[in-house]
Amino acid sequence: MVLLGVAAIPVVAMAAWISWQNGSMVAAGALERASLVRAAAVARHQMVMTDVAELLASFAARADMLQLAPERCDAVLRSLPGLHPGRYANVGLLDGEGRLRCSALPLPDAVPRGLSMRNDSWYVAARRSGRLVLGSLTRGPVSGRAVLVAALPLPGPDMGMAIAGLSVDWLAAPQQVSDYEAGSSLWLVDEAGETIPVAGAATATLPPRPLMQRLFTSADPVIGTGRDGVSYAYAGATLTHGLRLLLATPAEADQRAARGVILRRFAGLAVMLAIGIAAVAQGANLAVVIPLRRLARAVGRWRGGGSFAPGQLEGMPVELRELSASFAQATAALGEREQQLRSALAQQDLLMQEIHHRVKNNLQIIASLLNLQASRIRMPEARAEFQAARDRIRALATLHRHLYAEGELHTINMRSFLTELCGQLLQAVGDPSRISLTIEAPELQISSDQAVPLALVVTEAVSNAVKYAFPNGRAGHIQVCLTTEGEDRARLVIEDDGVGIPAGRAETETGVRDGIGLQLIRGFARQLGAPLTVTEDGGTRYELDLTLHRSRGETAPGVDAEDAPATA
Repeated sequence: MVLLGVAAIPVVAMAAWISWQNGSMVAAGALERASLVRAAAVARHQMVMTDVAELLASFAARADMLQLAPERCDAVLRSLPGLHPGRYANVGLLDGEGRLRCSALPLPDAVPRGLSMRNDSWYVAARRSGRLVLGSLTRGPVSGRAVLVAALPLPGPDMGMAIAGLSVDWLAAPQQVSDYEAGSSLWLVDEAGETIPVAGAATATLPPRPLMQRLFTSADPVIGTGRDGVSYAYAGATLTHGLRLLLATPAEADQRAARGVILRRFAGLAVMLAIGIAAVAQGANLAVVIPLRRLARAVGRWRGGGSFAPGQLEGMPVELRELSASFAQATAALGEREQQLRSALAQQDLLMQEIHHRVKNNLQIIASLLNLQASRIRMPEARAEFQAARDRIRALATLHRHLYAEGELHTINMRSFLTELCGQLLQAVGDPSRISLTIEAPELQISSDQAVPLALVVTEAVSNAVKYAFPNGRAGHIQVCLTTEGEDRARLVIEDDGVGIPAGRAETETGVRDGIGLQLIRGFARQLGAPLTVTEDGGTRYELDLTLHRSRGETAPGVDAEDAPATA
């Protein structure tokens, strides 16, 4: 499933991009509408500006206008064609000094003929540019109405100027908005930045001031938020020098529609993607997962000792059939090799049993020779030494017999081994009628590397007890106890209730010292890496604490097989 998800990422990304493009196209509807409304409004207002320019240009056709008497000039202005009373608040002529020469409307008492307008911004701009200029929103001194002053310099040496007061009320009237512009808000913006709402455009729909400035320098409409917090498509245009157009078209519906398109596209994409992933997953399950599970079950049966049988392979991919065939060949080869190894291992076990059997026989022969030789020796001390060597060799022979007889070539069962070994020693050198022997040992398997020195420790300790602990026909008891402590610790205790250790010591030229048996016990304890404690309290007690080896050949830390006594 992770791979399917990763593989679907490019498809999802492409579909998301297409959905976003579709949504952007829907959202761009408001921008396109704003562009069209702007074009219509600009065309309509350009016609007005053309009419103004034509009206003022008609003054230029009358070169003698400034030479007429003021009253005659007033009458001529009133008779000019194209002078619409509703559109124009007033028209007039200025002389070369910027003074009012004549006016289509009668001059009120408060306005003298010859009123200077040379300091007005529109006059300065028109004089500088020599072309038609539209001034800022102002109140006409003669008409008293809100107007935008249009000024056009006249040709000739006097450089007079024709002016017309374009009525703001007429420009902002609802009838000046076409049906196509209905629903949009329009404003005229003069050179001072004052906005004149057209057809009652609400001030709340105006954009922020920085956005308004940017609109007049950009040819493309933009989406912005009005002062009422609603989204609009804004567009701006320059009509003529000093007059600009600003419009706002509602964009909320387009944005909602765009979001709806994107959500529907994404929902459709999610459904199609889910169906596709489900189909691919089902196909992968039928073509790959189920066959792989069948192969896995066949492998599990083979690992459990059964045969590798994956079952029917028709309909599986070629790769899986080839994999199954290769695995079948491999398992057949492994099974054949395993059978060969088992045969070799069985042969090796037979050889090892035969070796242990022959070693045991040879050791018994050596023990018998030593026993025969001891029976011919007259000196008691020498005969005792021969008998001790015989007992040690018999212990080793018993150990080898247990190794091959019980089928365990590397470990030995200490319970049965100690029982036989100790009984054999008591029969050989003791008197069972007056010396009793108790063996306590669990069914504990010990490696043969540890069993050899442990057997010799038991041999020496029991032999010493039988020979020296009960002199002069004294009766007594010997106990051999092997216990485990945890998984890897064991304790061996050999004790008797005899006369104690002095009977096992020898008198030498340097004084009394341990006999050979006690020396051997200490040496084998070192080989085992086991601390040896010897105590005398109503008898002799040997105690060894040893670490059990987990595998054959493992030795205790810091202990070598070379630590074994040379006499062993």
